[in-house]
Amino acid sequence: MLKATDLLVPVDFSQCSVNAVRAGVGIASPDADITLLHVIDEAFVHDAVVAGLGNSDEITTKLRERAEADFVAMLEGLETNGVDIERMIVVGKPFVEILKIARDLDLPMIVMGVRGQSSPPEEMLFGSTAEKVLRGSRVPVLCVPM
Repeated sequence: MLKATDLLVPVDFSQCSVNAVRAGVGIASPDADITLLHVIDEAFVHDAVVAGLGNSDEITTKLRERAEADFVAMLEGLETNGVDIERMIVVGKPFVEILKIARDLDLPMIVMGVRGQSSPPEEMLFGSTAEKVLRGSRVPVLCVPM
């Protein structure tokens, strides 16, 4: 059976990314570290500023607070089997940040959901985050279905 020592699990708090967290915990060895990464999409922040919903700092702060609350809710009741779970929140382009963090932390594997919160028309026109990570990754990527 596949066992991994350290993993990066990008999460957008969709059901698919929650399944990826469960899969990551399932394949992690007992002494493993899992880094959960949530990326606040800089394009979304920009669009919210243009729409008059506040300035960039205010919107980013609100999104960070929401992500922290979502992390707590997602991890509540999750059996981690002794695996150390760390949380990170960054701002940027999701696929770029996922690849950058995996490289910077020298993580040997990425576990992620195949479908996030983007809509199917967006994926048809621009490609999914999972696809972009698969194409750009230098380490194995395990894609978890719904």
